[in-house]
Amino acid sequence: MTNTKIITVLLVLTSAQLAFGQDGYLMKGNEEFVEIDFLSSYYDQDGNNGAVTGGIGTEKLTDFANILIVNIPIDSSNAINFSAGLDIYSSASTDNIDNNRSSASSMDARSYVNVAYSKKQLTSGFTYGARVGFSTEYDYNSINGGINISKEFDNGNTEFAFSGQAFIDNWITYFPQELRGVVSVPTKSRNSFNGQLTWSQVLNKRLQMSFSLEAIYMEGLLSTPFHRVYFSDQSLPDIERLPSSRLKIPLALRLNYKPMDNLILRTYYRFYSDDFGIIGHTANIEVPIHISDSWTIAPFYRFHTQSGADYFLPYAEHISTNEFFTSDYDLSELSSHKYGLGLSYSPLYGLARMKLPFTKNVLMIKDAALRVARYTRNTGLSGYSIAFGLSIRI
Repeated sequence: MTNTKIITVLLVLTSAQLAFGQDGYLMKGNEEFVEIDFLSSYYDQDGNNGAVTGGIGTEKLTDFANILIVNIPIDSSNAINFSAGLDIYSSASTDNIDNNRSSASSMDARSYVNVAYSKKQLTSGFTYGARVGFSTEYDYNSINGGINISKEFDNGNTEFAFSGQAFIDNWITYFPQELRGVVSVPTKSRNSFNGQLTWSQVLNKRLQMSFSLEAIYMEGLLSTPFHRVYFSDQSLPDIERLPSSRLKIPLALRLNYKPMDNLILRTYYRFYSDDFGIIGHTANIEVPIHISDSWTIAPFYRFHTQSGADYFLPYAEHISTNEFFTSDYDLSELSSHKYGLGLSYSPLYGLARMKLPFTKNVLMIKDAALRVARYTRNTGLSGYSIAFGLSIRI
């Protein structure tokens, strides 16, 4: 069955379910608490296939990411969600835009803000939402907006959901030092549009599943202007050249099974294809184990494999007369492994409580979580990450 037929079938099924709800069901309303989540993470990687230097050279990168999410219920039906983040990263490969191969790294930052509104119709089971956002980095600015709609059935055991989002980006072009004034790009804009259908189902008290189908269409400048490409038939490099449009189709299946009260098996599989020629498979398993009423440990493992893009070749293997070319190993044939451990502490009455001054509200630190991971790729890239999260309720 083609991708178009799959999308058509799911749209018909979703429309039928949305049209014929059930009577008498009252959806659960919003909690009467302000929820605040803070996540901070550090990531470090290195490798020898830097895209900035044509597929050879350092891939050294460090990233310190922080995000704050605040969910504010207005009443049982309406809520506002606010999120903001700041990523501070240093990249030795980015430093090589100017051929500073002896310098340590180049430091930059990405910041973003998103605001979302949701409304529940408790008697019909519908939830509607809309969101807008903005992000900026040293070489691009982006605005985004989206909508979502979902419908619950069977006393909340079944849910169909649709979400759509658009990203309107504008590049600030930086070319490799030796190519400035020599190369150009046809546009400095990049637009992305995605739609996703999700079906979630509680099969029994121990087994839940969800299936999602997503379509992502991108247009504009899809190559990175400071990625070099070297050729077998000439000494002067060019910048990465890729088609001006790209269609991605991911399909995902998630199964959560609880064989016993203190153990959960969370499994995930994702199939991916696009018109760049990449076919990918991702499988993930996580096993949260409740070792006490307050403590949970969660080992996890993720495997990913993909075919290479039609336009990828390693350093100095391209021919300069080709229309499209890249030596970015993210678009190469590869396989990767990610494994690690999560640890969370969530006591019944929270980690700490305090009464807020001049109000009747109480601030409670609900739980804390720590997650460490190791990442390896058969191209030689490797990295590790550590993340800390804190949940607060007011």
